Amino acid sequence: MPVTLCAPDQNKSCFACCPPIRPPGYEHLQYPNEIKRLLRENTASLRKTDRSLSPITGFSCWALGYLDGGFKRIGCLLHPSQNHGDDLRFRVDYGDKCSRESCVEAVIFAQLSPAAKDFWLRLSDGLDSFSYSSRSVNPLFRILGWGAPVLTLIAAAEKEDASAATSILETHSFFKTTLSPRANAYLLRVLVTPANVDLLRKAPFRGRFEELSGRLCRDLPLKAPGSSSAPYVHSLPMDSDFLDFLRLGCRIARLDEEEAASMKEVTDHELARFRNELV
Repeated sequence: MPVTLCAPDQNKSCFACCPPIRPPGYEHLQYPNEIKRLLRENTASLRKTDRSLSPITGFSCWALGYLDGGFKRIGCLLHPSQNHGDDLRFRVDYGDKCSRESCVEAVIFAQLSPAAKDFWLRLSDGLDSFSYSSRSVNPLFRILGWGAPVLTLIAAAEKEDASAATSILETHSFFKTTLSPRANAYLLRVLVTPANVDLLRKAPFRGRFEELSGRLCRDLPLKAPGSSSAPYVHSLPMDSDFLDFLRLGCRIARLDEEEAASMKEVTDHELARFRNELV
């Protein structure tokens, strides 16, 4: 079975998006005993009963349970992998959402090479399924926001050091930044290359990068016309990382394609100038 973010090994799994809707700020680590009881009850009940359509209510899904006899991995008991290839998730009456949805981090993780996946998964060594599924505890959720290109470069640069991943949040000063990774992944992707990936270890680079990001996020919205009839930024046929920068970093909700292209030209010019100053 291929390694995925939701099923990295036999000792843990991620159930953060199951069921697919949670209240804002929900943290399952606040209710471990209650959830473990529900998981055991769900697992025992599903093994005894062949349920037909039974819509879930609230934030608890009757099909979420333990996937192994050791009560380590948690996931959907109706998933094809648990039912000889048959997808039984229609029984919770959640439309196609259960089979369709995938978190942003899982999509990014899937873009990594097998070696890079193994490298970054070391950050989660020692976590159980509850901790691994928590955005506040599992560092992978944040680190993956920087995108597959940069993470692949780092993994390749550190491949000779088997312990590098477990200490990388300390050795690479850049990752101490408080900037939003997804909002700034485009900027970092353009600036970091195989030749200068070591910049991420240096505190001065982090400070200068933060200044660059702050300036662009302050200045670019001043160029946005703010038309309520323009397309939503995320729908434009452009680089998705750049669109995340406009949407999440600059807080620009709507732009037409020509305006967005103009902003990308300005951004790329500033990045080129910044990169030249690093030499």
